[in-house]
Amino acid sequence: MVFKTYLKLIPSYIGIAVMYMAIFSVLLGMTMMGRSGLNGSADSIDGFTTMLAVNDKDNTEESRTFLSYLENCPNIKMTDIDFDKEDAVQDSLYYRKAEYVLTINKGFAEALGTGETENLLSSQVIAGSASEVFAESCINSFVSAARLYISGGYDTRSACEEAAKTLENRVQVTGFSAKGGWDNNDTGAYLFYNFIPYIMLMMILGILVPTFSSFLNEEVKSRSFCAPISPSGYMIQIICGAFIISLAAAGVLLAAGMIITGGNLFNKHCFYSLIQMFVFLMFCLSLSAFIGILCSGTAKKANYVTSMVSNVLGLGMSFLCGVFVSQSLLGENILKAAKFLPAYWYIRANNVIFGADGAVFDEETVWAAVGIQALFALALLAAALLAAHIKRGKESK
Repeated sequence: MVFKTYLKLIPSYIGIAVMYMAIFSVLLGMTMMGRSGLNGSADSIDGFTTMLAVNDKDNTEESRTFLSYLENCPNIKMTDIDFDKEDAVQDSLYYRKAEYVLTINKGFAEALGTGETENLLSSQVIAGSASEVFAESCINSFVSAARLYISGGYDTRSACEEAAKTLENRVQVTGFSAKGGWDNNDTGAYLFYNFIPYIMLMMILGILVPTFSSFLNEEVKSRSFCAPISPSGYMIQIICGAFIISLAAAGVLLAAGMIITGGNLFNKHCFYSLIQMFVFLMFCLSLSAFIGILCSGTAKKANYVTSMVSNVLGLGMSFLCGVFVSQSLLGENILKAAKFLPAYWYIRANNVIFGADGAVFDEETVWAAVGIQALFALALLAAALLAAHIKRGKESK
């Protein structure tokens, strides 16, 4: 009886679900259109490619030879930036249209010939990322080779040409990646799972907290207990109803994601991603129960607290933990604070699963992050049960 009544109450909150589904679809669709890939194509060593943009201010034969060399480097894909546009470099780095921006400064050829290192080149890159390592390895190899030829008596133009030819004779490497490595086809799937902490928290709280509050209201419980049902049976049916609704919401999100991403959600990464999505769903369910129990006085109070918590916690975790801003762009102190939030571990595992944001696949890291999220869910469930016990004790007095 309670279970059926619970399910009948859900349609009154369909509007909330539709609203967040629309937000999610627009957010995912626009982000997918703005990003062509996270780490590049799988046609290079270990499936990694750095998106490199070059601003050649020297415009000499030497700088053009250097630029031609970079275009032929493995693990590097050239991209264009309108350097005359204000904030173009920062925007390109943020949206991953470029991962390494190199400026060949005026006087590059002359400085190369005299052996000067000051103001030879300048760059903007995400510090500590794999893109920085790959790009600077290629750049340093060319500069070192060119200077070696210059010290041997070559002029700067010939030295640059010989350096480029020498570095073209690379060891032939056959790349193999069993579980790691980025594939551009995974961009949609990565972004979908990356937005799950935000949209799932907002949607589940918006639907479940008011229903928990309604069924745990003292007046409603008193009427329900007129029927032959025990308090434990009453709570079990409420929890089962909330669990079914949560799974249905997750199913709707997956269906929408399949449509938006062109069916790329269920790939070789999906086992880990779906397990993690389910665990985070349990966290949202536990949080909804905890808030619903605390706000079981009136529906107005429940709606107010739901709105406040979902916005503060949902948006706060999204910005602090890496949903809207990549973790590699966040400060060290911010990441230290974010470790006390489950979304941080979700995003960290998502990066490792897909090999994105400079991460490398590691199964132990994924399971550790999923385990920490499960602990958050269990802690909230324990808090919810304690709150229910205390509230029941007060009502019995």
